[in-house]
Amino acid sequence: MPPPLPLLALSLLCFAFFGSWQTPVRGGDWPQVLGPQRDGHAEGETVAPWRQPPAIRWRAECGAGYSGVAVASGKVLLWHRLGDEEVLDCLSVKEGQRLWRAAFPAIYRGGVDADRGPRCVPVVADQRVFVYGAAGDLHAVALADGKTLWSRQLRTDYRGDDGYFGAGSTPIVVEDRVIAAVGGEAGAGLVAVDAATGQTLWTATDQEAAYASPVTARVGEKTYVVAVLRMATVMVDPASGEIVRQFDFGRRGPTVNAATPLVDGSELLVTAAYGVGCRKVDLADSPPTPLWESTDVISSQYASPVRVGGWLYAISGREDLGDAGLKCVSWSDGATAWEQPDYGTAHLIAAGERIVAQRVDGQLDLLAANPERLERLATAELPAGVYRSLPALSDGVLYCRRTQSATSGELIALELAP
Repeated sequence: MPPPLPLLALSLLCFAFFGSWQTPVRGGDWPQVLGPQRDGHAEGETVAPWRQPPAIRWRAECGAGYSGVAVASGKVLLWHRLGDEEVLDCLSVKEGQRLWRAAFPAIYRGGVDADRGPRCVPVVADQRVFVYGAAGDLHAVALADGKTLWSRQLRTDYRGDDGYFGAGSTPIVVEDRVIAAVGGEAGAGLVAVDAATGQTLWTATDQEAAYASPVTARVGEKTYVVAVLRMATVMVDPASGEIVRQFDFGRRGPTVNAATPLVDGSELLVTAAYGVGCRKVDLADSPPTPLWESTDVISSQYASPVRVGGWLYAISGREDLGDAGLKCVSWSDGATAWEQPDYGTAHLIAAGERIVAQRVDGQLDLLAANPERLERLATAELPAGVYRSLPALSDGVLYCRRTQSATSGELIALELAP
């Protein structure tokens, strides 16, 4: 039987290069999953230790789902489910009032988790917003007014399986194409569509989809897309869909690959729980050269590690088993510097030399990125609820989404700026 979590489906979470072909990324924008580079870093942000609980700027009710928000050009993009519709609300960063709404039929019927809302974070690129629903429906809307530009039922078209929790891998935009983990039949594990029209450009791999979001890696003079799928990690040419690297990663049974990988040049770190562990490889070589691996160092169920300098800060262990802890690990060789076994599951955002940790139970910590010891600089309690959705940090405001029931929740804009 699958693990008894209302988890993975959760923030699952469920680095595109932003050049002249995309919406310019302003300082402080959070335009996609895990920030501008898909690595958990809030670029240009400074978070000072607070002496009293951070003020709530505004709150907005929302429906079902575990999607974190994207923030771009003064707009907050909230993707959730209300009744029989998946809804994209565009909110003002200042007051939280709704500027526009786009709605689409919701056809996902649910799986292990009772929540039937979308899991993926919106992606903002080239004045468009791309959203991927729980049933694998991909939509493009105009950032300015929410007008629908095109829609594709990718998992229906390619007969993809919903898995345990529905679609939870946030697509990536590379140049003029949107690349999504579909897990479809007949070599449609990954599908690339034209960002302007939604027309299919290529399909690749027979792998089933996972919940980790794809990233980009620069190898030699070329940018590739790296996707962690159900039983393997692949590196593909975004222009053609050609698979240029592949290695096994995953395990059969009630398991998931949900943590988004980390990239530094051609070096790649992947991690999963359920006895899979972690692996670091060099993608410059074919096949990729193993650098280090372990089943014990980092085993992330769904929270993605962040790297600050030469050190990884990661949640290792499973929320449903109650053994999730916080660890500091060397990027170069995987040596553990310190660990806090009973810390609990949390999403981590790096802001300079500090880390914002939003725990699932609602505790918010500000930590020093200190490889010598766990150093807590400030702590606060968020309003009661479950915080599995990925937070976003933009212009000193932390956007936290709490789940109150299988059909309702709330987005909270918390002021962390000094």
